[in-house]
Amino acid sequence: MILLLLAPIAAGLFCLASASRAAWERLNLGAFGIVAVLTIRIALHVSARGPVSAFDGFIRADALSALVLLLTGLVSLACAIYAVGYFRREETAGRVSCVQLRRYYVLTPLFVCAMLLAPIVDNLGVMWLAIEAATLASVLLVTFYNKKASLEAGWKYIIIGSIGVSLALFGTVFVYYAAVGLPGTETRGGMNWSVLMTAADKLNPQAMRLAFILALLGYGT
Repeated sequence: MILLLLAPIAAGLFCLASASRAAWERLNLGAFGIVAVLTIRIALHVSARGPVSAFDGFIRADALSALVLLLTGLVSLACAIYAVGYFRREETAGRVSCVQLRRYYVLTPLFVCAMLLAPIVDNLGVMWLAIEAATLASVLLVTFYNKKASLEAGWKYIIIGSIGVSLALFGTVFVYYAAVGLPGTETRGGMNWSVLMTAADKLNPQAMRLAFILALLGYGT
């Protein structure tokens, strides 16, 4: 599953180092093609044999994770294919510059990488970081055209998104607080889904209720 994350990261970095639009297009198409194939393979594996994991369970895909991965992979590939023709027309019409195109082709794979990491990482803290990274990347994509409307939308988005991820962070902290002292929750273990699920009936109910409300409001914003 590590290739699922490395492919978009590599595409983003190579796009940053390249000055060719054709290279940007090929890198994004190649990376998202790999991602789509891998998400299909993971979905089929999980459907036939159950959850799959890597790095001693730090990255893990169950049925729900596989579904999210599959949707993300297929939508990303479809968007990458559409973006080629769309941005060629926009560039010909003089509505976008090479600087803007590079920003798009660098940020999009990094955004997708964060989207792919969030549903498969076992640690709640790392999941929060992945969602925060996706939020920051998407803000820059929202403001892509550098026009008044897009800049205003990006400003409003970052305010709402910042409130959301802040609430989600507090929710994550309360989940850890609810698990403190339970067997297996020492250090980072108290932030792992796998550990929390096995100790679900022993978690502090008041703290978990508050954590649920904060996470619902935060991630739902």
